[in-house]
Amino acid sequence: MADTRDGRPHRWINSKQAGATAFVTTTCLDFVHTFRREEMRDLAARSIVRDARRYEALLHCYVVMPHHLHFLITCPEEKNISWLVQRMKTNLATLALPELTPEELSEFDQQRELNKRSFWKPSFRGTEISSTKAFYQKALYVHLNPVRAGYVDEPGNYRWSSRRFWDSGLYDLERGLDLGQVLSILTTE
Repeated sequence: MADTRDGRPHRWINSKQAGATAFVTTTCLDFVHTFRREEMRDLAARSIVRDARRYEALLHCYVVMPHHLHFLITCPEEKNISWLVQRMKTNLATLALPELTPEELSEFDQQRELNKRSFWKPSFRGTEISSTKAFYQKALYVHLNPVRAGYVDEPGNYRWSSRRFWDSGLYDLERGLDLGQVLSILTTE
């Protein structure tokens, strides 16, 4: 990880390394609670899993919150995190924009006037994970997000998180989430 001029490490650096494992946070434009409705959170969870499968990435964990997403993912060997997240954000925006209610659309402020297709803040935070300890710290952070927000008492009880799949044996460190099984469950809910 690159350092600042005074030697302190940057907190967020989007990794340029192909095949890297990264902790990603991406936020809706103006922090609009685009995923407050259950059907929108369902759509986002399916999109994350479907795209990980489509682009042959290892998805380790994810959570869909009302105005942001977190996920821990290993990119395909020949691709970097910027390439992958750009596609995932574009695909989810394409699915989500037509599903927004007029009230939800009106919540996007004047920034959206510049581009009617804007959905996400222009950037994302992607930190490369280089140790097992950091990996599990970030996975815990992802899975505890809905608990810290007061939505559930136990992380496995939040439907829009991968924690329940970890708890049911659909996660393996070497292979990530079993995307076929997870997607099958998500599409029947």
